[in-house]
Amino acid sequence: MRGDLADFLRARRALVGPAAVGLVPGGRRHVRGLRREELALVAGISVDYYVRLEQGRDRHPSPAVVGALARALRLDADATAHLHRIAAGPVEPAGGASVRPSVARLVDTSPWPAVLLDGTLTVLRANAAARELNPRHEPGRSLVRDAFLDPATAALHVDVAAVRAECAAALRSAGGAEELVTELLAASAAFRELWSRADVSYCRTGTKLFDHPVAGRLCLDYETLDVGESGGQRLLVYSRAGADDLMAG
Repeated sequence: MRGDLADFLRARRALVGPAAVGLVPGGRRHVRGLRREELALVAGISVDYYVRLEQGRDRHPSPAVVGALARALRLDADATAHLHRIAAGPVEPAGGASVRPSVARLVDTSPWPAVLLDGTLTVLRANAAARELNPRHEPGRSLVRDAFLDPATAALHVDVAAVRAECAAALRSAGGAEELVTELLAASAAFRELWSRADVSYCRTGTKLFDHPVAGRLCLDYETLDVGESGGQRLLVYSRAGADDLMAG
């Protein structure tokens, strides 16, 4: 592998067409998206330097160059932040298994399904309501792996394609997790397709539809909250307006 930076640049370049950056696509094109020389032109850097970046021969461009590349690639805030991180050096996995007692109490006593996750979406703790919503909410389980490889998880989500896209983008945002990425690339065609897009995001709020085997169809809001000074841990909480017991249907 050429490395995180080179792979990310190559994947995102393939997603940007000439018209998106104000260029006129002339002649027959043999590449998806922008050519290397086109991206270098839009970013205001030399073609030779950009080629070195994409070939992994230069791994640490300056913040100014990173910013120019992000603008040329039309990256959003999450993807831009990710590009700055990987340009600064190797990305370490976010999160950790140590859970503060106060955070554990918050999870356990929540009236709604609550799941504590590390940066790679591995479950660190979950309350009874969360396990009732999804029995896979158990410490040590990877929500990303289950989304792609576990048939029961796929059956639980009405829009499993959207869930998988969110998981792949969140995993890239976290960085690290090379063993899990290697496993999923080998085992899941859906993951390979999503990973090749190099999307980067972490869904912080939204709505999910569940097809629960007991409660039936559930439309639940969710919020993902950063846990302060926890090394990247996040608290995922589901709720539904006017419902004290989500599983009552």
